[in-house]
Amino acid sequence: MRIAMAGNTLAPAYSALLKKGYTVERHPELPDCCLASKNGYSFLADNPVELLGLIAMIEMRGEAWQASDREVDDFLQHLA
Repeated sequence: MRIAMAGNTLAPAYSALLKKGYTVERHPELPDCCLASKNGYSFLADNPVELLGLIAMIEMRGEAWQASDREVDDFLQHLA
């Protein structure tokens, strides 16, 4: 399977967020941003796909989600 970020991924990502128990709405002060909330956690992004990415990062890394120096170096070497 191959999937790319495009307009046709927004509705399925929104549905996935709802199924995961998040409320999703436009940010009241930043109308171009989406806000997902659940259990005291809030995530802000440009679209539902980005929200899913942030949530996946927290699910994988926990509250200590920030990159280590080594991870930053690896990122810069391979993808930046």
